[in-house]
Amino acid sequence: MFQVKQQLPNENHIKDRLAYYWYKEGPYSETVDAGIQQLVSTGKIKVRSDHGMTYEFDSSKALMPLMKHDDDMDEASRKITDTVERFVNIGDAVRDIYKSAPYEWYTAYNYTFRNKFEVYCNSILDDHASSLSNEDIQNALDEAVLKYPSLPEFIEHRRIFMDFAKMLNAFLLSDERANTDALVTLQQVFDDIWTVFAHGVRIKHHDNYYEDRVVDWQKIYEQKLDDLDADIREKASSFEAVVADNRRFSPEIEDMILHPEKYDFKPLPAGAIMRLDS
Repeated sequence: MFQVKQQLPNENHIKDRLAYYWYKEGPYSETVDAGIQQLVSTGKIKVRSDHGMTYEFDSSKALMPLMKHDDDMDEASRKITDTVERFVNIGDAVRDIYKSAPYEWYTAYNYTFRNKFEVYCNSILDDHASSLSNEDIQNALDEAVLKYPSLPEFIEHRRIFMDFAKMLNAFLLSDERANTDALVTLQQVFDDIWTVFAHGVRIKHHDNYYEDRVVDWQKIYEQKLDDLDADIREKASSFEAVVADNRRFSPEIEDMILHPEKYDFKPLPAGAIMRLDS
């Protein structure tokens, strides 16, 4: 439905009813979700759960004609049909939608880095071989660092993310793969960092329908940011012993992580941070 919204002209009144904001997994719409739930409650849509939630139209009810002819509705229906016919799989759909994300971090952190980090963590926690090496994770982390949005409103969150980057680097540069407690901590921090970022993004990137919620969203974001800051300060101290003294960051990288506001982050080849440190 988000893809349909993008294709509709601004004068189509259906477009205004598809009110979205960018959030944890990408664009989210409370209006679309409410509409789906209404169709479920009236029996026009049936819900099936297998490898996720699948919604199926009850053809005997879904094909009932509209009470009133509506050109905008007809146009929206055609766009929906075209979008569904082009659908291949959810992975391709997510990658396509993330091209419209307000920040490249949606792809660099929440898609590329997340997928690799989850595979890496699961292989260690389940004690089986992984196709991903420490260097693979380091390269994905480097890309996420370089793609973080350099905006004043995210400066405090960026500092927290840099603390996480330092913690993960310490883990990757050490011989502590067997330290599952440390890895579980990194997983939790990884998710919390993204959740708080998503709360900040919706403040800036939402349709007008949600404008009256911005003040409350701002309060929620600031509280979650404070909580995350306190949590990561506590957790970061436990990683100082994970890496040996001769494997710490170079002064240049240390300064970049601690004082990111002094630097103009520009795309560099994957693994650039590792090469600078070496």
